[in-house]
Amino acid sequence: MKDGFFIGAGLIIAGLILELGVGPVDWDAFRWPVNGIVLAGFLVLVAIIFLLRKKVYGFQFIGTYKAAIPALVYAVVLTIVMGLTNQEVNGTWWNNMLSFWPFVLIYAYIAVILGQIILRRTLNSKRSTLNLKRDIPFLLNHLGLFLAMTTATLGNADMQRLKMMTVKGDPERRALTQEQQIVEMPFVIELKEFIMETYDDGKPKRFASDIQIQTKTGEIIQTTVEVNKPVEVDGWKIYQYGYDTQMGAMSQTSILELICDPWLPLVYTGIYMMLAGAVCFILLSIPWAGGWRQTRKHPRRAIAIAVVIAAAFFCVHHFMPILHSDTLVPALQSPWFKPHIIAYMLAYTLMASATVIALYLLLRSRQGNLDNLVRIGISLITIGMLFGALWAKEAWGHYWSWDPKETWAAITWFAYLVYVHYRQIPIHKPKLALWILFISFVLLQMCWWGINYLPSAQGSSVHVYNMPS
Repeated sequence: MKDGFFIGAGLIIAGLILELGVGPVDWDAFRWPVNGIVLAGFLVLVAIIFLLRKKVYGFQFIGTYKAAIPALVYAVVLTIVMGLTNQEVNGTWWNNMLSFWPFVLIYAYIAVILGQIILRRTLNSKRSTLNLKRDIPFLLNHLGLFLAMTTATLGNADMQRLKMMTVKGDPERRALTQEQQIVEMPFVIELKEFIMETYDDGKPKRFASDIQIQTKTGEIIQTTVEVNKPVEVDGWKIYQYGYDTQMGAMSQTSILELICDPWLPLVYTGIYMMLAGAVCFILLSIPWAGGWRQTRKHPRRAIAIAVVIAAAFFCVHHFMPILHSDTLVPALQSPWFKPHIIAYMLAYTLMASATVIALYLLLRSRQGNLDNLVRIGISLITIGMLFGALWAKEAWGHYWSWDPKETWAAITWFAYLVYVHYRQIPIHKPKLALWILFISFVLLQMCWWGINYLPSAQGSSVHVYNMPS
C-alpha cells in the first residue's frame, strides 16, 4: 500500500500549495449552474479513468483496496484534526477544515475511488450478470455513498438558510441570512400564538408556534410549527428555532428558520440506498445455518461469546444516561430517537465484544475471524448514523452539518471501514487487523462519551445535553 500512501501524501502537498497560492476553497462560488457543471465534469473524469485503466497503471491502481485503505486513513487523520479543534467559517487552516484544500482533495479522491469501484463491480466483463447476494448490497452501499457525498457537497452551495423573527399579530415577509442580509420571502408569516410546555423542574418540554402563512397565490394556511415537526411551503421548510427565553411561555416572539435545499431529493436517494445496503449486509453477515452448526460443535466458545456480548450490552445500556431520562429536551422527542439509539446501542455492543475478543487474541498470540461481527456492527453504525441524519434534517434543518458529534461519528465509521477493507486484501497481517480494530474502538469512545469533554464541542454541539448520569 506504499503507492496509496504516496498518492495521499501528494494530494496533501498539492492541497497545501493551493492553500498558500489561492487561499481556502470558496464554496459560494459553486452555486448553480457551476456545481452542475463541476458534477458533470467529475463524472466524466471518473469515466475516463475507468476507460483508460488498462493503459495507465495509476488509473488501474485507483480502483483497488490498496488505494482505498490509505485514502481512508488520511481521511481519519484529517477528520480527527477537525474533531479536536474549534471550527470557524473564517478560521485558520485547522479551524476551517471544510475549506482546507488537503481535506477537500482527500475526500474528492475517496469519491473518485468509489466511482472506480462501482464501475468495475457493475461492468465486470468476466461476468454476464450481477450476483444478487454479493453485488447488490455492495453497490447499494457504495453507489449510495457516492451519490450522497457528491450531491451533498456540491449542492450545499445552493442551500438557503434564513432566520425570521416573528412578532405576535405582526405579519412578516423579511428574513435574514447568516451575513445579516435581508431577503424578501415569497410568502408572509404571522405569529398567532407561541406555545410552551415545561417539566416540573422548569425545563422546556415542548415549544411551538401557531402561525398563519399567506402564499404568493393568496392561499391562507393555518398551521403549527414545532421542534421535529417542520412545515413545508412553496419549496421551503419552516422550523421552530427559538423564542424569547427571558419571557419563556409568555414570549410574544418566535424565531423561525427557513430552509430551501433543491438537492435534497438526490441526497436522500443516496441515504436510503445506503440504508438498504446496510440491512442487506446484516442479513448476509449473520451465519444462519453455519452459526448453528458451529454452536453445536463448539458450545463453550459459543457460550463465552454470548456472555461477552451480553456483558457489553449491559455496559452500553448502563452508560447511556439519555436512555433513562424522563425529561427529554424537545429535540430528542422524535420518532427517529429510538431507532437511532437502538441501532447505535447494538453497534456499540458488537464492537465492544469484537474488541474484547481481539485483545484476547492479541494477548494469546492467536488468530481469529471477527469479520461477521464487525460487518454487522458497522452496518448498524451506518444505520444509526443515517437515522441520525434524517432526524437532524427534521429537527435542525440539515442532515449533516459537521457538528463535533457528527465529525467523530464519521471518524469512527471510516476507521472501521479501514478494518473491513484491510481484511479484503488476500495477503494481510492478522495482528495488524486486530490492532486496527482496537484503535477503531478507542475512537468510538470519543464519539460515544468523550465528545462531552472536548473544548471543541462546548457551546457548539447540539449533541451535548449535559444530562446527569
